[in-house]
Amino acid sequence: MKIFRKIKKVKEGFSLIEVLIVMFIAAVAFTSFYTVATFGTKYIIESKNRLAAVAFLNERMEIVRNLEYSDVGMEGSIDVDGILPQETDAIANGRSYHISNSVAYIDDPLDGVWPADTIQNDYKIVRVVVSWNDSNGQLQSVSSSSRFVPPGLETSVGGSPLSINVIDGTTLLPISQATVHITNNTMSPPIDDTIQTDTNGHIMLPVAKISNDTHLSITKTGYETIETMDSSPTFVPIYGHVNVIEGFLNTYNYLQNKLGDLIVKTADYQGNPVGDLGFTIGGGKVIGHDEVEVEIFSMANETGTTNATTGEKEYSDISSGNYSILMSPDDQYEFIDYDPSVSLAFLVPDSITTHTLRVADKNISALFLTIVDIEDMAPIANAKVTLTDGGTDIFTEKLSSLRGVVFYPDDAATLENKEYTLKVEADGYNQDTKTINISNLTHIGVSLTKL
Repeated sequence: MKIFRKIKKVKEGFSLIEVLIVMFIAAVAFTSFYTVATFGTKYIIESKNRLAAVAFLNERMEIVRNLEYSDVGMEGSIDVDGILPQETDAIANGRSYHISNSVAYIDDPLDGVWPADTIQNDYKIVRVVVSWNDSNGQLQSVSSSSRFVPPGLETSVGGSPLSINVIDGTTLLPISQATVHITNNTMSPPIDDTIQTDTNGHIMLPVAKISNDTHLSITKTGYETIETMDSSPTFVPIYGHVNVIEGFLNTYNYLQNKLGDLIVKTADYQGNPVGDLGFTIGGGKVIGHDEVEVEIFSMANETGTTNATTGEKEYSDISSGNYSILMSPDDQYEFIDYDPSVSLAFLVPDSITTHTLRVADKNISALFLTIVDIEDMAPIANAKVTLTDGGTDIFTEKLSSLRGVVFYPDDAATLENKEYTLKVEADGYNQDTKTINISNLTHIGVSLTKL
């Protein structure tokens, strides 16, 4: 008897782990493919953009090469006059390109330099820059420069050397890539030129046009703007307009400081912010003086109000220098002193400075004491002040500030509306003792006589 065995085949499926592994591998492969494809597409686009920029660059340089030597120059240039525009724009492949041209005379040292070499315009250097923003918004550029020599022997085109130096006012180091905008509308044709300082903070124009009252504006990100100004019988500027005089090396030096931030704060003597208080502010960089030598500043007096919550008002990116800050009259609060106790807030270049106006509520029982020299009314600093209630000292030998101010209470303590004994002493002065009455915020002035 034959026995037949029936073998049952079992068809098994994929487990969850196997499915997840397959999905992970597929995701990695897809991500890699997508990344490569994306980068490849961006690379192709940027290569196309760069080729367009190079085409514009070659086109502009070819235009220059076909000009007469006398026409190779900039429209409105103070140094190399010609027919080339300083700035132009172009579009290719749906993208905008900015094209800037610059032309400069070169005084080659091989035949001597000024004043030994009276003809400083040996040849011209033309530089063309084409810039654009790439797909990531980053600025890209290509550039090219070429030398152009005059036909035959060099000939004088007139003018005189103009040297401009831009220096950091704090470090006294040169400022590179500062932009100098030069204009003079009285010239024919008008001068309207923009040049950048080199790595030594220097601009040298070998044959600048002879001119008077040429205006300069010097700018650089993070630095104050320097403007030359007209002089008058009532105003003498720190930096007057530029004059290019024939037969001289005309040299002009400019100190440019970094900008800073000034925070005006109003607070009580416990350091609590007191907001919504008005003030006037003015000062900053000295730009000139009037006929009686009174300084004139970059910021004219303007009004401001501190924030209702923080008690602060910030002035960002302003010129360094001294600022006068005066609190406006207020129904509830009275100005007591500055912190630090100096009348002018000095803003250091490239810094953040906070100048606090200490105020007090007019309705609290407090002593506001000012101590001065009786002869010249100058404040007396470090005077020793003692306040006594009968035989009990409220405070002893409290020192006056630089502005001769003592305020109490400056902590959680309080005064009562009553009679106290006040004693004021200072080195080199006679002592002053008197009885005072405190009634709300009480302002008392003490004048001391010298020994």
